[in-house]
Amino acid sequence: MFERYSEKSRRVIFFARYEASQWGESYIQPTHLLLGLVREAKQLFVDVLHTANPFPNAADELQLKLVGEKVATSVDLPLSMESKRALVYAAEESERLGHATIEPGHLLLGLLRQPGTACNALERKGLTLPAVREILKTPPQKPAAAAQTVSVLRAEFRMVLLGRLKPELEPAVVYSLRSEEAQ
Repeated sequence: MFERYSEKSRRVIFFARYEASQWGESYIQPTHLLLGLVREAKQLFVDVLHTANPFPNAADELQLKLVGEKVATSVDLPLSMESKRALVYAAEESERLGHATIEPGHLLLGLLRQPGTACNALERKGLTLPAVREILKTPPQKPAAAAQTVSVLRAEFRMVLLGRLKPELEPAVVYSLRSEEAQ
């Protein structure tokens, strides 16, 4: 089910499960997905809200209550119907934007489309579906350091091709270049 999800998005769901278990819930609710997003995708919230911690008092803002004893984190908690719909919406948003993977930003869009406590909390912070879509449309800029690293790796690759570096001694260089060319 999660093949199209990026590693960051999978971690969001992992943290959502953790949050649900800490609140004694038997299902992962959209509010738990939102807490997972806040925990894993801080840069996303910096981009859309200009703050890394949009919910400093999450219990009150998201109306969270301890409903039972904490559940062991080894227990596999299912997604509630609302959370499943939010994930379906996230997949639709990814396709709509022409992205190959489902990223945390798409999960945020899915939560904005799913009516409920998480959506209301995001809207109170000033987030709207069109505004977040617009932010996610533009791909993030690669830092200059990353571009410089790529050119260094390409130069090292040329040295490998010319026989000046031994691939068996420099496996990371060859691997990095292969993964760069695959993209």
